[in-house]
Amino acid sequence: MSFPQEELIQHIWLHRLFNSQELKTTDGLGIEISRPGELNTNAGPDFLNARLKIDGTEWAGNVEVHVRASDWSKHKHQHDSAYENIILHVVYINDLPKSVGSFPTLELKGEISNQILRRYDNLISNKNDLPCATQFMEVPEVIRNNWIDSLIIARLQRKSEWINEQIEIAHGDMEQAFQIVLFRAFGMKVNALGFELLGLITPWKTLGKYKDNLFQIEAILFGNAGFLKIPEDEYQDQLSKEFDFLVNKHGIGGLDAHVWKFSRMHPKNFPTLRLAQLAALYHQTGQFLGWFGSKEVPELLESLTVEPSEYWQTHYRFGKEFPTNGNRIGAAMAQHILINVLAPFLFVMAERESKMELKERAVSILEKLKPEKNSKTSAFNKSGFKAGNALESQALIELKTNYCDHKKCLFCNVGATILKREL
Repeated sequence: MSFPQEELIQHIWLHRLFNSQELKTTDGLGIEISRPGELNTNAGPDFLNARLKIDGTEWAGNVEVHVRASDWSKHKHQHDSAYENIILHVVYINDLPKSVGSFPTLELKGEISNQILRRYDNLISNKNDLPCATQFMEVPEVIRNNWIDSLIIARLQRKSEWINEQIEIAHGDMEQAFQIVLFRAFGMKVNALGFELLGLITPWKTLGKYKDNLFQIEAILFGNAGFLKIPEDEYQDQLSKEFDFLVNKHGIGGLDAHVWKFSRMHPKNFPTLRLAQLAALYHQTGQFLGWFGSKEVPELLESLTVEPSEYWQTHYRFGKEFPTNGNRIGAAMAQHILINVLAPFLFVMAERESKMELKERAVSILEKLKPEKNSKTSAFNKSGFKAGNALESQALIELKTNYCDHKKCLFCNVGATILKREL
């Protein structure tokens, strides 16, 4: 069994996972814990506003936690004025002959069950995709469900931060911001930045002037993306000439083609084909936010499975013809857009405009979509838990990404329950 880490001792102190009967400091003073304090995630003492009774006297102040008492000096707390209001030094093991300050020291080594230490050691040393893979389903259902509910809100809030940044960049223009977020989703991971920049530099109002002309929409998007500078076939040449005309008319500018990546990528994800699909989608829907913000899930999914123009039925990129089975937006991509664009954007709008109905709609959309299937959700499938919809799969992705992958079991309600159950 490995030596406990400081964050485990903090967790044990916060949740009182030790024998608190007849506690005594290293100086033999009796101690009662009225309130362990609030965990401080910023600089300074580990716990703030604790209330203790030491040798019959009530104390209010801060508590510092270490694995060894000597860590106080190693961390140079004696030179930091933030630690002047310490009323108790809590350590796993006391390796000093006397207290490091005017406050007493409490050693927990003999008060903590070895069962907790073994459980934590098993979690952080586990080589499975999930540290608690064999115990996940043993945690009470109500705890799992409540944790999943909080995780989906946390995930939407985390996505909100980036979306709010795009709204600020777009100077509060919600339609332009939605376009940026939507474009980025079409780039997936490899070309996300290129599509994001394209969504930013392409005014939605300019696109709107040509909503009924797919060829001109393509000219704007491919021209702005930098794909029309050296035409390789007649169609690309026609788009180039049209773009030159539109540039002179609207003063729009573009990116360099070097920002786009094609290598080690399935042709269905080539940025050229994705741009053609975006053009066809705009040709069908017009203003993206106006369209997506008012339709129900079945109609949204149907509208997303759009076919690009005739040229792109036989091409993945310019100048190279390939036989295809159709290059429409697939069902998986359509779902990806609703999960990662529409739902979080509605969540942001709800917060900015104080419209709870938009937040409810964001959650409802995720509830109506099929659960995602990827390496993160499959880890939970193996443990016996299968997401019933995209709302749950998004929560599982959040859990796997921000907790399981970093062995943050102490900060996970499932892991915390496993540690303390039946003590």
